[in-house]
Amino acid sequence: MEKNSVTKSIHTGHRKRVKANVCKNGFSQLEDHKLLELLLFYSIPQADTNELAHVLLSEFGSIDELLKADVNRLLRVKGVGENTAVLLASVSEIFKRGSKLKVANKVKYIGSKDFETLAISHLSGETVEKVIIFCLDNSGKLKKATELSMGDDGSAYIDVRKAVQAVMDCNATKAVLAHNHPVGAPVPSIADIESTRSICVMFRKLGVSLADHIIVGEDNSTYSMYSDPEYTRMFY
Repeated sequence: MEKNSVTKSIHTGHRKRVKANVCKNGFSQLEDHKLLELLLFYSIPQADTNELAHVLLSEFGSIDELLKADVNRLLRVKGVGENTAVLLASVSEIFKRGSKLKVANKVKYIGSKDFETLAISHLSGETVEKVIIFCLDNSGKLKKATELSMGDDGSAYIDVRKAVQAVMDCNATKAVLAHNHPVGAPVPSIADIESTRSICVMFRKLGVSLADHIIVGEDNSTYSMYSDPEYTRMFY
């Protein structure tokens, strides 16, 4: 038997055993590198994926950090091809969408802690700055989340006109503004403060209240402008 045939046979047998083990005993018993090795079966048809699983965990430090990486970042890792990069990025996107749906199904958002959870569900792991407005009804139920802008250079402009249009489109009576700082602490800039003040004024004319402006920082740290005594009165 040729060497390539022997190697293929060995890997095929190993993969069958790993899959059978998971079907019988579940995923929870797998260590992180074993779980990642299993996932890589589906992007690398024949080769041993154990070594690459270790390389990826060493490069990113954890599965959580690995799943925050985009396709281009993944492709810079030795041994990662397009199939693997797209697979891992797809898993990350599926997880993000599932998290958003879970949060969106919450019955009511009535305070800053709820708003922070909502903001994290949409902005966690983003590598560029984004601005989102969450439109709510009187009971605090989420009607729609609208992305107002995205910054390619580390900052995103808060478009007051688009914010007004978003709440009018879904007939919202309350809204929450949120944006992220992919790197650094969730501290509002002068532009953030002025934009928030302008939106509060415009919304009041429409009979809509801006309930808070949440900033999501690195590692999902959060800041609530409404909860900061320096800015609370801005929202009334």
